[in-house]
Amino acid sequence: MSQEPNTSQPIITDIKRIAVCGGSLGRERRSYVRGQVVDVGITDLMKADGLWDLVTGLFIGEETKITPFLDFSLAPVRKPILKLEVFDSTGKPIYTSGKIKADEDGFFSCEIRDKLPVGFHDFQVILEGLDSFRQYSKDLAHLNATENSILGKTTIVGKGKLRILPEDYNGIVTTSDIDQTYLATDIHSGKGKFTALFETPNQKQALPGMPELYRELRIALENAPLAFISASPHFFRRTMLATIAKDNIQIESLHLKYLEGTIKGVFDKVIDTIFNPLEFFQNGFKPAWSRTKKFLGASYQSLFDQMSYKLSILLYDRIYLPNQAKEILLGDNTESDYMIFTLYQLICMGKLSGDDLEEYLYKLNFLGRDAITRDAAKKIRLYSEEILRIHGPKNPVVLTIVNRTNHGPSESEMIQKVKEALPPNLYEMEFGNKQAFYGTEGAMGMAILLAKNGFLDTNQILSIIAGMIGKVLEGKLIDETFLIKQLDDLTLPKDADGIRNQLKESLQTAFDT
Repeated sequence: MSQEPNTSQPIITDIKRIAVCGGSLGRERRSYVRGQVVDVGITDLMKADGLWDLVTGLFIGEETKITPFLDFSLAPVRKPILKLEVFDSTGKPIYTSGKIKADEDGFFSCEIRDKLPVGFHDFQVILEGLDSFRQYSKDLAHLNATENSILGKTTIVGKGKLRILPEDYNGIVTTSDIDQTYLATDIHSGKGKFTALFETPNQKQALPGMPELYRELRIALENAPLAFISASPHFFRRTMLATIAKDNIQIESLHLKYLEGTIKGVFDKVIDTIFNPLEFFQNGFKPAWSRTKKFLGASYQSLFDQMSYKLSILLYDRIYLPNQAKEILLGDNTESDYMIFTLYQLICMGKLSGDDLEEYLYKLNFLGRDAITRDAAKKIRLYSEEILRIHGPKNPVVLTIVNRTNHGPSESEMIQKVKEALPPNLYEMEFGNKQAFYGTEGAMGMAILLAKNGFLDTNQILSIIAGMIGKVLEGKLIDETFLIKQLDDLTLPKDADGIRNQLKESLQTAFDT
């Protein structure tokens, strides 16, 4: 009599404590490391320390199985006390931090002001204790109920990469959005957003040619850094890191949005109002109610919007870049990347600053959304003041490209929306005949614009196009006919026509042979 196969899932028998980071980029005299300490349920097999990749926070073999949904329920470790150690490429220790106290959700940040050598370094996060009686009691209960638990034996909980640029670095740093810029994520429907929660790295598909574009750009720019910024929730981190590794893309950092921080901010505001009613009503009920609606509305929108979050990250990262570092920004037209990238340039130039910047951001309504709270506007103002203090007023952005999908406005419509949202005539005064950004279609259009500006050559564009062949874009197979038609239809400035025509001749010759 045959025995039925055992199809049950492996039983979770223990907890492993890990620090999920995602890399960082800084300069010789100022850098930082961020991350979150969480508890992961593990099986008996997964107790083997040697099979854990502490850079990605994944057990060997999980790279193809991990999904954001699996990480949604990861338990944050309350107020862990940590230490950071940095090692150079030879394994020599070059920095040890003091005690780092994480917050109630396990998030930590360590700013390094010591001068570090230029290059690619490794760091490790060491757990030294807890500053939370509730977490300590929870750990104790688990240890008493579990034989031979590894929870109390773990000291090194995470690892990562830290790249340090020289203070006189004058090369490029590329910052790219993820959804609809790098990945073909369906963010236009509720079903698509829901499905993204359950996708493994193998199921997440890159937009045709984009992995090749990132790789070719790094080669052309002599290993220039690449950072990803996404408004996806932070529990997408392990899945995103595995996806990026699958596509053989080398990055310096990955920024994701901390949604619980927004939710917690709303909760704290409500509690503060309940216990401080006199302060709430001191200027009358109507102004108080108006401020409350503004705060709650903006907070709700910020769960879905990218404006405040992405602008803050761009500015924060600029603080840690060398004075002469130049930037390339890549995004898409499905949300507000083009407005964010324009604001970033204006703020770095000092054209929006101080009280004027704070008030403008607080009152800004873009695409029908009030997405910037007063607190967020204040934070952005502080970052802008720090940038102007360190770097002085200048525009570090040498090229901004926006992927023009079918789900968003055309290039001219984007420019018009930005002009209408900015103070009167500011766009015309500061950018004149130039453009704050260029809108084009997909990896091929982006590659041509990069080549027009001297960042890629024709052979590299052909390599990117070769990577597109046989892939599917919005239900259409990319073949010879598709490529020639897209090349003809690309939104490009007139001075890129020479490259367009040269490519068309090369493709037709290749397809005819």
